[in-house]
Amino acid sequence: MKPIRKIICLAFLAVAILGLFLPVASFHDNSSASLAADIEKQQGKVDSAQTQLQRWIDGGKKSEADIQKQRDKVQKEQDKLDELLAQQAAATDDSASGLSYSFLPGKLPAELEVDMQVVNQYKLYDTWNMAENKRISEDWNLTSYYVCIWAVLGCLVLAAVLIVLGGDKDASPLYTVASFLQLASVLLSAYIIVRLTAFPVKLPYGNATLNTPVVLMILLGTIISFTAHVQGVHNSKRSMIYVFCSFLSALAIVPFWIMIVNATRSSQAIQQGVSLIPGSYLSYNWNVLATKGFDVSIGFKNSAIIAFGSTILSVYFSAMTAYGFKVYQFKLSKFLYAVVMAIIMIPGQVTGTGFFMFMYQLHWTNSYLPLIIPSIAAASTVFFFRQYLEANFQVSLVEAARIDGCGEFRTFNSIVLPIMVPAMATMGIMAVIGAWNNYLTPLMLLTDPSMKTLPMMVQELRGDIYRTEYGSIYLGLTLTALPLIIVYFAFSKYIIAGVALGGVKE
Repeated sequence: MKPIRKIICLAFLAVAILGLFLPVASFHDNSSASLAADIEKQQGKVDSAQTQLQRWIDGGKKSEADIQKQRDKVQKEQDKLDELLAQQAAATDDSASGLSYSFLPGKLPAELEVDMQVVNQYKLYDTWNMAENKRISEDWNLTSYYVCIWAVLGCLVLAAVLIVLGGDKDASPLYTVASFLQLASVLLSAYIIVRLTAFPVKLPYGNATLNTPVVLMILLGTIISFTAHVQGVHNSKRSMIYVFCSFLSALAIVPFWIMIVNATRSSQAIQQGVSLIPGSYLSYNWNVLATKGFDVSIGFKNSAIIAFGSTILSVYFSAMTAYGFKVYQFKLSKFLYAVVMAIIMIPGQVTGTGFFMFMYQLHWTNSYLPLIIPSIAAASTVFFFRQYLEANFQVSLVEAARIDGCGEFRTFNSIVLPIMVPAMATMGIMAVIGAWNNYLTPLMLLTDPSMKTLPMMVQELRGDIYRTEYGSIYLGLTLTALPLIIVYFAFSKYIIAGVALGGVKE
């Protein structure tokens, strides 16, 4: 790391460390505002009692005893009001404006009390009681919070030490470890600041009011130091790229894993919260599917016929169309290609009604044909293949094949298709996913129960108005997504090959 960059990193680390010892928040005394609300409420009671007393006196229908009781009530309410006014005057004379708080070296002020009514109402900081197998909302042991604060200080100090010990080397393991410590300090700093603002404080003190300059010192000090460090050390930059890619991979995988886990859990457990540990209700959920008429074999067969049939037609004929636009230069080629591009801009929902009426007039309802044959005209697939051929195909190959006496269809099938395999695999996966997950079009055209697809069967599981079996729904979704995952892993090597081929320059 260059000396100037090292100085920048250490300087901002020092700023962040200093911010931990400065007042980061204050808890203002809200007793005056609370008293003002109580005074206004009590004044209303006094006015109401006086109005009632005057009405009784003017009416002359009440006895003297009743009138005297009302006078006593008015006096009692007035005494309460005077007491509140006296408290307000005493609070106004009090010079204390609130409590100040710094992350280090002290803890939260002892005068603060947690408003448990807010905690129970909004279920803040729920914890799981393993003994009683239920959630509780009374975990106000702040030990973990203080541990995070000291962890921030430790990460910052240790990162500074490692940066100093790293020397002038361009790549050092010390720098890499320091970058991970800085990343941890960034995340922990954001956590302790956000959690501080979430503490519901009981009156007379209000919730934390952050000191913006100190907050910026802590956050910007850690972030700027981390950024300068990563930009200046190659190993650290590469490590952070790996961390970022791993994070994105986890974001993509976790939803699928939660879906699979929920397929093994009960409906009650699913409603209580998210879990990453599989349950023991898989057989029960499977039996629920069986009792609700969810025939997996029929659903698989129908979805497979539609998905793979439409995919084969879409990929092959779209590749042929793109090849024609690339190789054959005829008079209206640009106009026709513009028409194809315009079709991409038309949403499928716009043509849904007309498409259904057309299929109804052809007597193609309750048939797989209207779900397969129209896939021949896939405008977006044609566009993708055309762009792929523009980047990776040379027309001279076709000309050489023609000289050797090869026919046009043989040229396309023997020479062009092998070159387009990566692109065909990519669009094939997209086509399979789109056709497999298609729900609206089969719902319009298929009414025969024996022809229903898996998405239609899964949707029918939500039709029970008395009880929704979420576990069985997730099991149905898992069974629906499983073939798509298998198809992706089967063709993923062709996608990688297509990316590699597109990156090669002659």
